[in-house]
Amino acid sequence: MSDLETKLTQISTVINQIDDPKVPRNIRKGAKDACTQWLLNKGKEMDVRIAITQNKLEELYEDPNIPPEFGTLILMINTELEKLLRELL
Repeated sequence: MSDLETKLTQISTVINQIDDPKVPRNIRKGAKDACTQWLLNKGKEMDVRIAITQNKLEELYEDPNIPPEFGTLILMINTELEKLLRELL
């Protein structure tokens, strides 16, 4: 597993923290889908995986029902994904 794949796996572990009963079901599902369908999907190009995951998480962040602590978590995740994307390009 490459260093980048290891970082993505670590980020997916953090994304899974959103799977908390305090978080609305649609946000939990969206985070899980972003992780499984995009971030960890090795069938797609790395830059696409990272960019689409960022986009999906940004959509979740904009949901007015997200608890503040999880909104902050999403912003932190997106910052890390942005760093990885810059390294990649």
